[in-house]
Amino acid sequence: MASAGRPVHRRLLSAAACVMLVAMLAACSSGSSSGSGSASASPASGGSLTSLTVAYAAPGAGFSDLYVGVADGIFKKYGLNVKVIQVTPANLVPALLSGSVQIGGGVADGAASAILSGESLKYIALTEATYNLQLWANKGITSVRDLIGKTVALTTAGSENDFALTALLASNGINPGSVTRRYLVTVPEELSAMHSGAAVAALFQPPNAQSLTQTGGRILDSLTNLAFAVGAYMATSSYVAANPSVIAKFYAAEQANLAFLRSSPQQTLAAIKQYNPASTASGDKIAYDFFLNVWKKDPTVEVPLIQAAFDRAAAKVHKTAPSSVSQYIYSPQASS
Repeated sequence: MASAGRPVHRRLLSAAACVMLVAMLAACSSGSSSGSGSASASPASGGSLTSLTVAYAAPGAGFSDLYVGVADGIFKKYGLNVKVIQVTPANLVPALLSGSVQIGGGVADGAASAILSGESLKYIALTEATYNLQLWANKGITSVRDLIGKTVALTTAGSENDFALTALLASNGINPGSVTRRYLVTVPEELSAMHSGAAVAALFQPPNAQSLTQTGGRILDSLTNLAFAVGAYMATSSYVAANPSVIAKFYAAEQANLAFLRSSPQQTLAAIKQYNPASTASGDKIAYDFFLNVWKKDPTVEVPLIQAAFDRAAAKVHKTAPSSVSQYIYSPQASS
């Protein structure tokens, strides 16, 4: 098992070539900030900006902290000229390793798996500390216990909603193995399975499941009370070591972004629309109201959540998780 890291590294770097192309194309359409800044982690008053490409691994409202940071000029106040691009969850870590992006935001488990395979990454901020999903069910399903012996639609094995179903069932005292999982990859396929009756329930990020109301579907449960590191920002250890002031400025800007999300709903809704042009105004409002209960008020990386990510990642590959994960977490105090 000790030699497993290198083949994984080669696969990740191979995938990174595709990510680099995505980044080049996205640069033409992504917003960026401009203005003046300094090397400190406080709002800047003069000097040149540091260019920074940040990738995020999910569409929708979840990464609105990035959207407002660019659209409303918050990043530039901290001396950062930020360009944001969207990549697939599978390509987030490869993008970091290739250097096509400097910071990536997604589920913490992906970085934990890469670290266990020999890569050197650090968690630098965390903006969502619970599952950002709702359980939708068809007619006849009135409780989580009604899922026993039935089929639930999910995206992919090892995805956030796969872990979420396990956590939800366990929190209700239900054996996770008593529910059949049908992996369908995409949200439209999940919705199709619900509409056809091939699955009685599925997990969705708002507002993706609103069409289910047309056939009697409804929200059965929300998973915002279950801990999970979703909005985890990561960077390579080498980039963090070489650019401590940039990481400090990003962390401070994220603190401001999270406050802005709550204080400025209309600007946030406009930013959500800007980065998700196919969305609707009503859907954006549903998502915004939901994520107010998910977004953290500060970007501190919580050790227990990262430890849990390592425990899950290690269990998948039959390895032993590190007893302490603090070495993989950026400390703003240490950099100040």
